[in-house]
Amino acid sequence: MQKILIVIFLVLLGTLGWFYSKPKEEVSKVHTDKKIQMTPLIKEKKEKTIPIIDKKQAKKTVAKESLTSTEIQKENPSQTLLYESLTLEEAKLSTPPRKKVTPIGAIQIKQHMSELQPNDTLTLSDVEGLDYTLTVQSIHTNNDGSTSTTANYKDEGITYTTTITQSDKSTYITLSTANGLYEIETSADTGYIYKTIDIRKQLQSRTPNDVIILPIPKEK
Repeated sequence: MQKILIVIFLVLLGTLGWFYSKPKEEVSKVHTDKKIQMTPLIKEKKEKTIPIIDKKQAKKTVAKESLTSTEIQKENPSQTLLYESLTLEEAKLSTPPRKKVTPIGAIQIKQHMSELQPNDTLTLSDVEGLDYTLTVQSIHTNNDGSTSTTANYKDEGITYTTTITQSDKSTYITLSTANGLYEIETSADTGYIYKTIDIRKQLQSRTPNDVIILPIPKEK
């Protein structure tokens, strides 16, 4: 009888030992699985790097990538747009471009300079993909009713000056920028943006000879 009791006791002891050891194994397995799942996340976080900002892209504070007229107005409602961009096909319906000079853009005037005052800001948009926000320096009204305006902007400490001559029938702009010189010409509020160098090349081709040789008069 005593041996039977000992056997039963040993069986119960073994059963209890197996029962309590099983949850520990499962808990250990859960911790191990969590550790395996978290390891890639931690590694991925360590591999992330801070993007490098291109200084050449960030330096344009006044001249920036071109936005649409609506986007510019939303960003700064008080900002005055001199014109809106057109396609070349739309502009040609009312105003032809210069002969033998290819324009880089077409525009339609929306602002009359006589309505502005010194220190007002004026934006010339989409000049080879950039917008130029100028500060009006002076506005002079001529005897014929036209206006002559001087405006400028600064880029890396250098001041670039723009002159705008506007009448009821036309607008002429000489735009000086860090990327070069441009000329904007309109008739009946519609016109084109040109590179100044392209206009000069066309004008030079008209006068290949800078010197005219006169015949020597005969002696009497």
